[in-house]
Amino acid sequence: MQPLKGGESKDRFLAVFGFLFPAGEWPQVKLADLLSRVHFRELEAGATILREGQVCASVPFVTEGSIRVFKAAESGREITLYRIEKGQSCILSVGCGSSLKTFPASVVVEKPTSAAFISTEIIRRLFSESGAFRDFVLDQYSRRMADVMELVEEVAFRRVDQRLVQWLLEHSSSEHGSSEKGSVSSQGAGLVSATHQELADHVGTSREVVSRILKDWEERGALELSRGSIKLLPEFEKLRSN
Repeated sequence: MQPLKGGESKDRFLAVFGFLFPAGEWPQVKLADLLSRVHFRELEAGATILREGQVCASVPFVTEGSIRVFKAAESGREITLYRIEKGQSCILSVGCGSSLKTFPASVVVEKPTSAAFISTEIIRRLFSESGAFRDFVLDQYSRRMADVMELVEEVAFRRVDQRLVQWLLEHSSSEHGSSEKGSVSSQGAGLVSATHQELADHVGTSREVVSRILKDWEERGALELSRGSIKLLPEFEKLRSN
């Protein structure tokens, strides 16, 4: 990870997160002092920010790109807890140094990302002194809790992902004209004409759940999404056994 130029990185951070520092609470001298303590980084796709069990000393605020927070099983299977995208932060990291002594998940960069890292010590001070910051943290917390609760429902109760895999395989048609169902050729790709809402109706869940699963599979190279259609790539076959 490489540091950004000071002026450019600060301007980018304030363009996205400036609402956290209203002028009435943050005169220029005070804000400049805070920004001098923030570490700005450019992160390459695939970079590991934190591994499960490590000590977390700072909190990322994403100004561009995407970071994935996930749990990994001994078998190697991974499950995405949530993504941190532009204008968002990592709510789990906010608890580091107080309620969380070590980080309970792993964090990797999904695409080239610009982020500001603020120490947990400063985060605790901001939370106690700034109403705007508290509102932001509580909003992020409620959103992430909703994401995780939905994820628990998917994994523990519904196994929507496997029903979706099966349905897509059964309703795909080959780019090369083959009518064979239930598989994706290593030479070509299967095509499915369906909206996310139609898929949700077929497998008995919400459109938001389907969209999140499909986005995760797209990031893993298993399929390509376009408006009203889905292209299943050879990598999609591996989802059968997950």
